[in-house]
Amino acid sequence: MAVLGLLTAALSADALYRAISVTRAQRLERGREAVRDEIDRLAAQPTTAAPSVSAAAVSPIVGMRGGVAPVANGAQAIASAVPLAWRAGLGSLAARASGAGAPVESETEIDGGQLVARMVRMFPDRLLWAAVLVRPSPTLQTWRLLVVALAFSALLLVASASYSLVTVNRAAGALRGALAALADDLTAPVPRFQVRELDDIAVGIDTLARRLEESRRIQERMVGDLARQERLAALGRVVAGVAHEVRNPLASIKLRLDLAIRAEAALPSAARSAIDHASSEIMRLDRLVADLLIVAGRAVGTRASLDVGALLRARAEALGPWAGLRRIVIDVQGHGEATADGDALARALDNVLRNAVEASPDGAAVEATVEDDGSWLRVRIADRGAGVLPGRAGEIFEPFFTTKPDGTGLGLAISRAIARAHGGDLIYGRQGEVTHLELTLPQAGVAAAAGGPRLDLQAQAGRA
Repeated sequence: MAVLGLLTAALSADALYRAISVTRAQRLERGREAVRDEIDRLAAQPTTAAPSVSAAAVSPIVGMRGGVAPVANGAQAIASAVPLAWRAGLGSLAARASGAGAPVESETEIDGGQLVARMVRMFPDRLLWAAVLVRPSPTLQTWRLLVVALAFSALLLVASASYSLVTVNRAAGALRGALAALADDLTAPVPRFQVRELDDIAVGIDTLARRLEESRRIQERMVGDLARQERLAALGRVVAGVAHEVRNPLASIKLRLDLAIRAEAALPSAARSAIDHASSEIMRLDRLVADLLIVAGRAVGTRASLDVGALLRARAEALGPWAGLRRIVIDVQGHGEATADGDALARALDNVLRNAVEASPDGAAVEATVEDDGSWLRVRIADRGAGVLPGRAGEIFEPFFTTKPDGTGLGLAISRAIARAHGGDLIYGRQGEVTHLELTLPQAGVAAAAGGPRLDLQAQAGRA
């Protein structure tokens, strides 16, 4: 574009220059013809009068000066009949014409144009002369300005094209670099450009990259959910088999132990104590099977409206002596009601409180608060433990995942399963040096489908 523009401007300037030159040459040629005609006209006049210089010699050409002068003092005579600017040129031409037998001509540049003059000596004592000032074309200055404007526009075109070329090349290089970075990382920044077209492309690429990244995160989350569902499905099949094979023998053993302890024959105190211990262990195993069934997706028991704040205080008091051995204080604040299975919710709260106490350093406090926002009841339990590694935060609710040497990895998985079975959720978060687990339940009287609030809870987890 710069080369074509420069070539076009050069050709246009050359054409104008040639037009100006042709016009000037034509005007000069007309001036030469005019003075020749004037000399011929003077030569054709009768010569009875004495030779003199007279401006009264009539000429048909406007601006023409001419006449008949004596050869002896022709320069002085002509000088008295012409403008001051003409005198030098016509004087020298008169001197040449006085000693020549042929016509002489001159073209002299003076202020205002070019003086075209012609003189011829008519023997014996006459000098015929004619002169005319050929002025430049009235449009000459306009044409000259036009040539200058063309040259200036050509320079501007070259400069702008060069600047555009450098800018586009630089922007294209930055865009190629951004594309290379996006090939490895869809979150890489895409630079913005001054060139509108390239900036629109950059905005489109950035939008596409963000959508691809969001789609990738959704895909990863769906893959994780699918894998978790497959694991839970496998666990459910195993648990269903275990529940069938274990619960019936446990129920039979428990029945026989109850019959034995109610027998009329008095049992020794040691035997009675052993039977009570065995019954307690059987009940613990039955609860374990029930918890595994909840993790596997089975429904919880009968629900009723209950005071979650009072239940939380009761569980905190029950765990108080055990927490006191570790010099940990459990502080409970807040009230709120929810529709839930009291036994299942108590096990979920126990697991979360135990997890917070075990994670807390000696002498610290575990803060448990109950908040009611009008639709959801939120039980937040915070501790000042080290938490889990950021890369493994999503695994803490997986069955059998644990960071404790003697842990089973079922506590938090059971608690989340219980929360989700009630239509709520259990999420993990960390702010500064504080780790918190938030158990969310539908408020009492609010009909919420299972899994309904999970999107909101995940968003809250992201903010946490």
